[in-house]
Amino acid sequence: MAFYKRRANRLRRGKDQRKMNIKRIEDTDYERLEAAGGYVRQYGRNVRKWTESNLVTADDCYVFESDGAAAGGICFRDDTPDARDILDFALIDVKSPDGAQALLRAVEMAAKPETKAVGYNLYNDTEQYRDILNLFLLAGFLVVQEKKSYIYEREEPPRSTVEFTFRSVAEVGEEKFISTVKDVTVGTLDKLMADDAIRLGGDKAAREYVSSLKELDFEPDWWRLGYFGDQIIGLVLPQRFSESIGGINYIGVLPRHRGHGYGKVLLAEGTRILLENGIKKIYADIDTANHPLAAALEQAGYTFGMEESVLSYRLPFSAR
Repeated sequence: MAFYKRRANRLRRGKDQRKMNIKRIEDTDYERLEAAGGYVRQYGRNVRKWTESNLVTADDCYVFESDGAAAGGICFRDDTPDARDILDFALIDVKSPDGAQALLRAVEMAAKPETKAVGYNLYNDTEQYRDILNLFLLAGFLVVQEKKSYIYEREEPPRSTVEFTFRSVAEVGEEKFISTVKDVTVGTLDKLMADDAIRLGGDKAAREYVSSLKELDFEPDWWRLGYFGDQIIGLVLPQRFSESIGGINYIGVLPRHRGHGYGKVLLAEGTRILLENGIKKIYADIDTANHPLAAALEQAGYTFGMEESVLSYRLPFSAR
């Protein structure tokens, strides 16, 4: 990865040679993005939808221009107080020699004074995946986690042979839920969550994680703690992403209860909640090293969909 860091430094020093212009999106840009076609057209449609639903603000979304024409775009949102996420990225020519430089400039433009890192979840669902990955690496991003994405599209939820009692956040309170997130993170096979717990401390990492998920979608009656008798076994956090798409965005079993197949019980409950609330397609993204959860997903009827690279860029001090 040292090569990419050196290359990114040269890109920063060569800003005066930049050919691609970057500007914040305006209402008049949607027609230009639509005319560009392909992934750039979809980017424009996504941004319009997200701004109308207040998921993002127009100030956080940008248009790339080349020779006066719309050539792509990039849109950001806050993840944690010191980190931002890229929600979407599109470029007509991802092999353009100006692409990595334009990406880097957009990241610096979107960074807030407190921003320390910018992340992007890149899915292997288009023919551009490898070229986009190389572009991000060239700009100085690093792959911090490899994941697998599973999909559930059946009409009926998985069956469970173990009976749990479930209590929602609305019943137990948010503090109890946060403390359980902290507890189930101990020994987790999710690399990023394990790293965050070490870096921030278990309590702060859990609080920041729950806070970031609440910003995406928060249905207190959906977020559940699972009990066997009077013992907490674990939790499941289903979320809605759109009218018909949702996900199992977090699931975990307490360390002392692992190895008994309880993850499948939690998974069945989260899937049931989403299906009963009109969700037709359910996603579950997991660390490639989490083989027990992969087995539980497959046994529950989830199918492997695609690979995913979690990318992160640490801003230099001078950019903050």
